[in-house]
Amino acid sequence: MKIIIVGAGKLGLKVAASLISPANYITIIDINPKVIQKANNEMDVMALCGNGLQVDVYSDIKMSDCDFLLSLTGSDEKNLVITAMAKQLGCTRTIARVRDPEYFKQLELLKRTFKVDYIINPDRLISFEIYSYLIDRQKNLNQLFTGVSIGMIEIEADSINGIVGDKVLNASKYLKNMLIVSISRKGKIIIPKSHVTINSGDMLYLLGKKSDIPKITSAFRKRENASIVRKAMIMGGGKTGYYLAQLLSDAGVSVKIIEKNRERCEYLSEKLNDVLILHGDATDVSLLQEENITGMDAFISATGFDEDNIILALMAQQYGVREVIAKVSRGNYNMLTDAIGVNTTLNTLEITTGQILRIVQKGDFVSSSFFLQGQAEVLEVIVQKDMLITNRKLRELSFPPGVLVALIYRDTASIVPDGNTEIKENDRLIFFSMLSDVPELEKLLQSTKKRFFRI
Repeated sequence: MKIIIVGAGKLGLKVAASLISPANYITIIDINPKVIQKANNEMDVMALCGNGLQVDVYSDIKMSDCDFLLSLTGSDEKNLVITAMAKQLGCTRTIARVRDPEYFKQLELLKRTFKVDYIINPDRLISFEIYSYLIDRQKNLNQLFTGVSIGMIEIEADSINGIVGDKVLNASKYLKNMLIVSISRKGKIIIPKSHVTINSGDMLYLLGKKSDIPKITSAFRKRENASIVRKAMIMGGGKTGYYLAQLLSDAGVSVKIIEKNRERCEYLSEKLNDVLILHGDATDVSLLQEENITGMDAFISATGFDEDNIILALMAQQYGVREVIAKVSRGNYNMLTDAIGVNTTLNTLEITTGQILRIVQKGDFVSSSFFLQGQAEVLEVIVQKDMLITNRKLRELSFPPGVLVALIYRDTASIVPDGNTEIKENDRLIFFSMLSDVPELEKLLQSTKKRFFRI
C-alpha cells in the first residue's frame, strides 16, 4: 500500500513505524525539519519537510495511487482540511484525527463536508476503553469472531474448584473444552504461557465454542455485585475526563471531576449534566479526603501528565479504591508502573495506533479485532497465500513474547496449536497480543511481496 502520514508527532511516528513492511511505501510530511531528519535517519520511509496544507508539498506524489492519507497533526481543523485536499487530489481513503468534543457531536456532517472516510478521536477511544473496563466488561467480551462459532467469557479463578495454584498447562482438567487465553491479575493483563501459575484473585479469559459458553457460565458463579461501579472520581477535566464523565454518567454512575483550571471547570459545568465539577488540585490529599475518596468504587487519573497520573493512581490504591486506572501516553513507563505496583494503566498512544492499524489493514487480513482492558488486543486473522507465516510451523516463527496464537480454525475444525502446527492458507488464526507487541505482530502478518513503486 501507498500511505501518506501528515504530522510526525508521537502518534504519527508510532503509526509509521507500525506500518513499515515490504508491502507498504510510507511518506511522512511534517513542518519540523528536525523531526523529518530524524525520521529519514531512523526509519525506512520517505520523509518530507513541508506544510501539509500547501498543495505543492504533494507535487511529486501521484495522489491517485495513494491508498491512505492519515492527517495526524495537532490541529483538528488542519486535519480536516488536509483530508479534503487529499480527496480532491485523488487519494482513495483518508483518516483524520479530531479531538474536540464540539466536533464529535457532528461527525457525520464533518465526514460529508470534508470527504473524510474515518475520524479518529484518541480521547474518545481511551474513554470508551475505560468505560468498557469499568462498566461494560462482560458485554464487551460477548463478541463472536467473524465466521467462527466461538466466543470469549471472563471467569473468576476462585470460582473454579482446584484451578488456583495449578499451572496453565493443566487448565484443561478444570475447563474441558475452554482455553485460557489471557489472565487479568491485579488489573494487569498477562498473555499466559504454560508454566504460569494461576493465582487467587485472577480473572481468566476463556475462549471456546459458543455452544459451550452457557455451560461454563452456569457451572461457575459470575462476578459478585460488589464489582459494580456506582461512584467514580476522575482526576483531570481535559478531553478524556469530559468524554469519560459523560459515558459514566449516562450509565448511572455518580461522577466527580477534579480540575485545577477554573475556566475549564466552568466549561465542564455547562456541558456535563449530573456530574459534580470541583475546582482544586488533585494532588491535595486533604481535598481527596474531603471528597470521600475512600467511598469511591473507581478512581481514574486522566490529567495531561503521565507522572501525575501514576502518582495519583498509587495514592488512590493506598486509600483502598477498588478500581484504579492511570492514563499514560509513554510506552516506556510500562515497566515502571509494573515495578511500583500501579494496578491498571491504559496507554492512549497504543490504543489509538491499534485502532488506526485495524482500519488500514482490515481489508487485507484482519477480519475482526477488539481491545482487552485497553492493554491487549484480540485479532482474528485470515491467512493469505503470500504471508510470511504461511506454510511455516509455529516454532519456526519469532512471535513477540506478548503474543499468543490461541486457536486455528481450519475448514470446520478448531485446532489448539503447538510448536509443530503448520499454518495454512485460509486458516483463521485467533491472536492475543499485548498492545506494545501489535506492531511486531503486524509485520509478521505482512505479505512477502516487495513493493514495486517509488514516489
